[in-house]
Amino acid sequence: MRRKRALFLIAAAAAWLLLPCRAGAATDGYALLKQAVSADDHVSFSGTITSLMYGQSTTATVVRIEHRAPNQWRLWYVAPADAYGRLIVSNESVQYQYEPKTGKVFSNDWISPLVAAPDVARIRRNYSVLVADLATVAGRSARRLALVSNYTHTLAQRLWIDSETNLVLRREVYHADSTLAAKTEFDNIAFVKDLPPDLFKMSVPAGMTLVPGTDYGTSTPDLTAVTSRLTFKAVAPSELADGFAFEKGSVEQRGRVQSAEFVYSDGLRSISLFENPTGRFPDFDGPPPKPIEVGALAGKYQLLTGQTLLSWNATGLNFTMVGDITAKELARIASLIKT
Repeated sequence: MRRKRALFLIAAAAAWLLLPCRAGAATDGYALLKQAVSADDHVSFSGTITSLMYGQSTTATVVRIEHRAPNQWRLWYVAPADAYGRLIVSNESVQYQYEPKTGKVFSNDWISPLVAAPDVARIRRNYSVLVADLATVAGRSARRLALVSNYTHTLAQRLWIDSETNLVLRREVYHADSTLAAKTEFDNIAFVKDLPPDLFKMSVPAGMTLVPGTDYGTSTPDLTAVTSRLTFKAVAPSELADGFAFEKGSVEQRGRVQSAEFVYSDGLRSISLFENPTGRFPDFDGPPPKPIEVGALAGKYQLLTGQTLLSWNATGLNFTMVGDITAKELARIASLIKT
């Protein structure tokens, strides 16, 4: 089961970082966020990014990055040691990941190293976007945005946006328990008029083998198209609690077992709901799962790398939800799914 990247919360005590907001401040915040999403379409640059992932241990990734606007990317990994020399080249449609140690080139969908394109309209419904005072990142002036949940009134994410180009220079993401989940920041950056096109050629060198990426089933935003392909009657609500609405879904066949995945988003965070007709709990990797009530039903949950995995059985189906949300909150949302 894929690890889902969901973005979540920090305690409201951090609100002291924000400037007092006038009536139009939130609108300005939404406008800045919208501009930041598309900023890399208009500027070319070269720099170094450090990403930190926090958990039981902290992992650091250092990447040398070149971007040629609007859609060409080259990422060369400096750290950690086991990733040294990895190269990713992309045209934002597909990315080639070159692994010199194994002689393979993996072809996968593109994932932005800066910030995934959020649903700004959905964010507007579920979050307040507040503008904070100026700061300095990589020697450049940056405006800070704080995205605060309209439901929990806690800070979900912070962005530092370059005052001149609107590029995201730093991003912080928080877990539901208010601990820092991840931080990505430019150590240095230089904006340029252009970069050599040869840097971004996507080819397979002699002696290396192209390997297609893992196919998890084609996703579609059409809920009916997903459910119509199933051989069992799935429970697929169009909306969940706290502003989560259906975003996309897919169907996958593994052996004799057909399963469906329904992805719900509030604009920043996502919850994945997996369903299959086995009526059995999945195999839990890692530490043993703990019991939890899902309404009147008995469920099990597990915490893995900042994600909560919750599973329960009802009416012959197995349901498994994955999200960066506390087990209690995930169980509450799950209990509202009526079978």
